[in-house]
Amino acid sequence: MSTRAVLHPLALVALALLIANDHVLKAAFPGWWTGKLSDVAGLAVFPLLVAAGGELAGLWRGDRRTVVVLAVITGVVFAAIKLSPLAGDGYRVAQAALQWPFRALAALAHGRGAPGLGRAHLTPDVTDLLALPALLVSPALLAATVRAAVSSPRASGRPPEPAAAPGR
Repeated sequence: MSTRAVLHPLALVALALLIANDHVLKAAFPGWWTGKLSDVAGLAVFPLLVAAGGELAGLWRGDRRTVVVLAVITGVVFAAIKLSPLAGDGYRVAQAALQWPFRALAALAHGRGAPGLGRAHLTPDVTDLLALPALLVSPALLAATVRAAVSSPRASGRPPEPAAAPGR
């Protein structure tokens, strides 16, 4: 069910906002609010994306319990990255490893050799923890998607109500 919830308009807006903010807004309008915007948008949709990916891969069911557990894990890891230099450094290495294939392809396309792994940028800021309530969005979107599916005529197996004839 989390795969459907990822297609909820609010989830798509959060994902688009995260991408636009990280690739356009932060460069155009550097400041504290673009950093917080990424945190809120990312935390809002990340547990749902992981749940949907795991559901598609057959690792788990994309049910409410899964999304809630992923939201809690996301919150703990996010807080650790913001509060612990060791966790922050682990994040920087992991993020650089995820970015490396794209950087290597770009370098090879431009006739350069593959770059080293390096480390991704991280600005430790304890005020980023103010974004943690955004983790409530993923379970709420999943619940809304489940409610919509249950209340739809297609989900119940009954045919939709016929439209009333004009003038009656």
